[in-house]
Amino acid sequence: MKQTELLALLLVVLAGLVLWRVTGDGAPQTAGGRSAIDPATVASAPLARDKMKVHLDLLKKSPVSAPPKNIFAPLRSLEPPPPPPAPTAIELPPLPDVEEPLPPSPEVLALEAARKALAEIRLVGYLRKGGDRQTGIFSWAGKIETGGIGDPVFMRFRVKALTATTASIEETITHADVSLQLD
Repeated sequence: MKQTELLALLLVVLAGLVLWRVTGDGAPQTAGGRSAIDPATVASAPLARDKMKVHLDLLKKSPVSAPPKNIFAPLRSLEPPPPPPAPTAIELPPLPDVEEPLPPSPEVLALEAARKALAEIRLVGYLRKGGDRQTGIFSWAGKIETGGIGDPVFMRFRVKALTATTASIEETITHADVSLQLD
């Protein structure tokens, strides 16, 4: 309720200010006995009474000649616009035949994983036990195991060949292999 009362009060004050300004009751302020407004400007400005006067002489002027209008004619803006011109066909060059590569098969993925694992194996030592028994010392994923030719190492690889400086390791599922040099 307070907001509506405040709004009504502001509207009354605004209406009073507009009426006071339009009727010209507000006299120019003076400073030290002199007018704050230039007297030449005041003399040439129309008085407040002249502002309220209706100028009938403006109505006596002849109107601008214009052809008569048919007020019952349909509006032009309601008529459908003309159809747009037919688009011209643009001949594009043929697209080259590109075959999308097939996703890798599970076998290819397994072979890549085996090669990655084989690349991490290191031959860190070689032992020769009496006679023909040779043993290699291998390191992979923080573990160390020993194995001879044909023995499994790290439960997924097998030693194919072994010499004093090299070893050949094969992955048992994919049969991917790698040759290792003694570190």
